[in-house]
Amino acid sequence: MKGLVPIPIAFADELKKVKETGIGYHVVSVELKDGSSFEQVATSEGHVIKVRGFDEIPFAPDEVAAVRVSHKRWNFRDCSDACSKAKTATN
Repeated sequence: MKGLVPIPIAFADELKKVKETGIGYHVVSVELKDGSSFEQVATSEGHVIKVRGFDEIPFAPDEVAAVRVSHKRWNFRDCSDACSKAKTATN
């Protein structure tokens, strides 16, 4: 799945009520209906913009069971974990 993934509206509305992790974004954990979860997910403007360790968003909006603010920071704007691993492997 490529691009931004919208957060189900009920969760997006809740995120608007809580303090941001940084300017314009939240870091949240996302639990899916199948029980799997992702601990560091960057969201902004009602969308998932990055999931730590993944080049693409690995789930669809209809799979989301819960979204919880975690504020577990990482520099998602600089380079993904996969990108960092690739750079290390080539050096």
